[in-house]
Parts: sequence; structure tokens; C-alpha cells
Amino acid sequence: MTAASRSVSSRPALILGLAALLLLAFAFGLRIAWFVAEAPLPELLQGLPDSKSEADQQIFLARLKKTFPAGAAETEVSAALAAQGFKLAAPSERVATYDRGAGLADKCRRSGNVRWSAGPEGRVAEVAGGYYQHCPPH
Repeated sequence: MTAASRSVSSRPALILGLAALLLLAFAFGLRIAWFVAEAPLPELLQGLPDSKSEADQQIFLARLKKTFPAGAAETEVSAALAAQGFKLAAPSERVATYDRGAGLADKCRRSGNVRWSAGPEGRVAEVAGGYYQHCPPH
């Protein structure tokens, strides 16, 4: 076997090896991007101060009551909460929760819960809830 024939026969192996290396680098980069990317914060939790006082909780409660007023259809409330990323408990419990730990891009830990009561006609009678947000000092 000559040197020229050896280099021709090793070319496919070299191309295959480089392709595998590129695939691994792409997969690793994709995994890192996925790790860094955080789910968008629900609209209900955006722009709230750290949850240090009862006044902070009242801001959230006022936002809940404005967004889901008495008389709103219960199906619309649960659908809106689910669309924002809240996890719904069993339908009979009428509770939705959201929890997101601190990440690379957002160092704040955020969570919220919403509870509501409804009459037999499926209309919201009252909505309540609370949130937690802690952002460490930088």
C-alpha cells in the first residue's frame, strides 16, 4: 500500500471524526443555551417588589382582584393562569402555583399562588393569593 492510497482511505474516517466532533459541540452548546434560558415570568408576577411586607402582598392581591374580578368565569381564570405558567391543582381544589428558582440570567427566586372560590354556576366569588420573591444583593 502506497502513501497516496493510505491518505485517500483515511479521508472518510477523518471526515466522520470531524462530523462527530461538530455534532458533540453543537449538542453541548444547545444544552448550555437551554440551561441558561429561563421561562418567561408570568405577567401576574412581573414588576413586584421583594415580598418583605404585608404591603407588598397587598399589591399582588390588588393585581389578582383586578385581573380576576368577582363574577369572572372559573374556566377563564384557570385557563389564564395555565397560560402564564401556573400549575393547576386538582379542579376541586381551585389552586394554582408558580415556582421558579434563581438562574444564571435572573438571580431572583420567585413563586406565587392563587386561590379562588366559585359558586355552582362556575363564576368566581373571591380570589386570593400570595407571592414570594427574593433577590440576593449583588
